[in-house]
Amino acid sequence: MLREITVDGSTGLKLKIYEFGTGGPRILITSGIHGDELTGIYTNLQLIRYLERKDNIHGKIYIIPIVNILGFQASTRRNPIDNIDLNRVFPDGDGSIITKGIIQEVWGIAKTSDYILDLHCAGRYTYQYILSLYNKHQFIKEYTDNISWDVEIMSSGLRGQLFTEATEEGIPAAIIETAGGRGYYDKQSGDTLFHTILQTLHNLGFITLNNVTEKPNRRRYGKLIRVRSNLSGFLEPRVEVGKEIQKGDVIGEVDGETVKSPVSGIVIGLTKDRYIFKQGLVAKVAEKRDQ
Repeated sequence: MLREITVDGSTGLKLKIYEFGTGGPRILITSGIHGDELTGIYTNLQLIRYLERKDNIHGKIYIIPIVNILGFQASTRRNPIDNIDLNRVFPDGDGSIITKGIIQEVWGIAKTSDYILDLHCAGRYTYQYILSLYNKHQFIKEYTDNISWDVEIMSSGLRGQLFTEATEEGIPAAIIETAGGRGYYDKQSGDTLFHTILQTLHNLGFITLNNVTEKPNRRRYGKLIRVRSNLSGFLEPRVEVGKEIQKGDVIGEVDGETVKSPVSGIVIGLTKDRYIFKQGLVAKVAEKRDQ
């Protein structure tokens, strides 16, 4: 069922909320909090079409495919009306009546949910990963163990995000970051994410799948380390995203200078699609930690 909530009476701007099933447990799946991150939106639209044809949903599934409506229309991360990053102002909102109205509607569902999954994009060349506060709360580990993906990274815990505020309220919540962003989407990553979510809904008991894959072996890492270049130029990578590396391993070269990893871990992102200026981002590496 589609509900459309008016968040600004003067313009008639509406937030679309899709609901499937009844009763409990309840899960909220969001995307498009950052308006230029399209892969999660693509995935959620696929998920809506799938659930519209699905019988025997156990509990209630809420999907908000486009949270930042005006940012999506303008292909911007923030709400262009007030320049607010919506994922920094939960649970109360800030800025314009539109931002406040959206945040209040999303939070109203979130605080009555049993699980929250927020979909984001982390760049064109990204290895998909779960982002959570697994290191602080056992209930988060128990939740993310049901998310059908192999890599989980420790969040910094920055407040104001939907998932961090929900976690602080005792609600199991996490982000999945995948490839995409800056106004483009990655279809292959979106399809992978779609199947990840279907398996997750099965693992949590919301739906039943006929073809079930085994849960992947979970690899948990520390925080993301941003590796920067001392020179300007284009990156010539020596590794690919998803590859395990050791401290001192070569990530690539920028203008002939070797860039090495400062830590052991896994390569999550590479800047392969644009010019890198001095002290610009070359790679993101999730640091290996004791399990």
